[in-house]
Amino acid sequence: MGLTGVGCSKNRADVAAASAAPAEKAAPAAGDKAGDATAPPGVDLTKLDDFERKVFFRILNKESSACGKGHSLLVSTRTDKGCRKSLYAARYVARLVDGGYTDSEITESIGKRFRQAKKNVSVASAPWKGNASAPVTVVEFVDYECPHCKTVQPVLKEVLDAYKDEVKVAFKHYPLGGHTHARLAAEGSLAAHKQGKFWAFNDKVWANAENLSPALLESIAKEIGLDVAKWRADVESDEIRGRVDKDKAEGQELGISSTPTIYVNGREFTDPRDVESLKDWINEELNR
Repeated sequence: MGLTGVGCSKNRADVAAASAAPAEKAAPAAGDKAGDATAPPGVDLTKLDDFERKVFFRILNKESSACGKGHSLLVSTRTDKGCRKSLYAARYVARLVDGGYTDSEITESIGKRFRQAKKNVSVASAPWKGNASAPVTVVEFVDYECPHCKTVQPVLKEVLDAYKDEVKVAFKHYPLGGHTHARLAAEGSLAAHKQGKFWAFNDKVWANAENLSPALLESIAKEIGLDVAKWRADVESDEIRGRVDKDKAEGQELGISSTPTIYVNGREFTDPRDVESLKDWINEELNR
């Protein structure tokens, strides 16, 4: 059972993904009370049965502090009040244990979520929705002909609705070489953006993502009330092509290997792309 959601992968023409950072070695559980099965402060274990609780404590004793301290994750949750990151990691472990994940899957997932360095993901020229000054920025790199990208759109909409003042979602293009019309659709959306109608165009593209064609894209431009002559000229302009190239180049530099790839305040989102999982990451960023 894997944690990472499926996605559309690059073909050979795309740049290979950067290798994952090596996982940290677990620290010993020195200082923990032997046999103490009391739930760490702030961690709800009521959903776990006796066996699952044993798995939970085994993992917390094995894993090191999420703040890089020289003790176990369990000790960190009980003694290091300044390390909120360990609290979120412990809650995460409880959730994964309840979900039936194995020890090795949980260890891998902890490494991906809590031990990765934040990346600088530019949103300066990207279309976005939400509160401009929101404390959490979610960035999606997508390909319009990737079916997994289409299925994540309702998830992001629900998240925006739930965090109206706290989340901003920015849109970045990463058209894959194997998708015939993905790049043209990306250019069309940015040409629509120049007329202030990116999101209207974007929504229509997703609604027709299985049947994209140049004629269909132009019909969308007409349907949403664009100046079609201007839109057509912008689609063919060096400016718009350059903006798509810039998004793609940034994604390659970040090491993107498939679409959609999502970042939450600069951390690559590595869990299944569902509302509950994404909210969990956002709540961590909001210190809830």
